[in-house]
Amino acid sequence: MTLKEKSWRIKYFSDQYITMVTNTLEMAIKSGNPAAIISGNIISEEYFISKTKYCDYSIIISLLFLFYHWIELILKGFLLVLVKKDADMKKISHHDVIKLLEEFKNNFSDEKDIINFLEKYTRKDNMPTLLKVFFDKNGLSVKDYYSFFKYPFDRNFNIKYDYSNIQYTDEEGLAFFKDLLKDINKYKKSIVKLGRDLNNK
Repeated sequence: MTLKEKSWRIKYFSDQYITMVTNTLEMAIKSGNPAAIISGNIISEEYFISKTKYCDYSIIISLLFLFYHWIELILKGFLLVLVKKDADMKKISHHDVIKLLEEFKNNFSDEKDIINFLEKYTRKDNMPTLLKVFFDKNGLSVKDYYSFFKYPFDRNFNIKYDYSNIQYTDEEGLAFFKDLLKDINKYKKSIVKLGRDLNNK
């Protein structure tokens, strides 16, 4: 399999992750992200679950994991076509989306729309407040997303991450969902176009 074929395969594979993210965001927005259910009647557990299954406290951690994993995959897909030696492969065989984005910027500097979109969700000084507060509160960086959005503890099974400010966020969370979906739908077109351009060279 050629590098171009591998690049196309990984980008095609990544589409399942972003499809899940966008489908879930659409349902979360439709639900209104309520933190509680108010009713004049007794609320059954089944009813409560059905009304809150797309609220941020039910989906935000896995949603963000899928979103950042998608970013990792598309960046690797773009960078894979540039590999000429083993050292080049080492530059992309990790989960650090910050480093991958720097490599992308070095090699695709004209892709301003894609860069601006990805930096909005990876650079602390650029990202939505809801995310920035979470990363600052926990002393985390997006580069380690593969750990804290995958496990609630470190390798010694010590609980160490606080997810409270990205859960039960009501209107702030709903606004975040709407902005994220809008950004994905807008900039995915540029991402797909670049992928096709590279595949057709």
